[in-house]
Amino acid sequence: MWQAKFQTTTDVPAENLYRAITDFNAWNKWDEGIEHTQLMSDAKPGGVFMLKPKGGPAVKITIEKMWPYEVIDVAHLPLAKMRTSHRYVRVGDTTHIHMELQIWGPLGFLWRKIIGENQIREAAAQTQAFINYARAA
Repeated sequence: MWQAKFQTTTDVPAENLYRAITDFNAWNKWDEGIEHTQLMSDAKPGGVFMLKPKGGPAVKITIEKMWPYEVIDVAHLPLAKMRTSHRYVRVGDTTHIHMELQIWGPLGFLWRKIIGENQIREAAAQTQAFINYARAA
């Protein structure tokens, strides 16, 4: 299994970040790599949404965990899975943002190259776009 992490801080409250990340249908408003997302069931553990990346096929994603200020989802890729964790921890006047990726399965090495390494490389810019969206939402 491959894992990678990204962390940063912001002045945006954890509540605002959590509200923005759990608005699954709006992810394309802050992630320019997403064409659209569509929640197929309730936004709760076990719920499912579809994510259509620009230039790629739609991917089924299962919500594994939703707990105040933490969301974990699992993307069902061909012969692999990718777990993404977003956690927001308020400390004084700042919120610590923790993002983690895990990829495993027979073709995990391939999805690491296609998706995982790019997501970590672009995590700072993507997280800043997300923070800006959450600040205005």
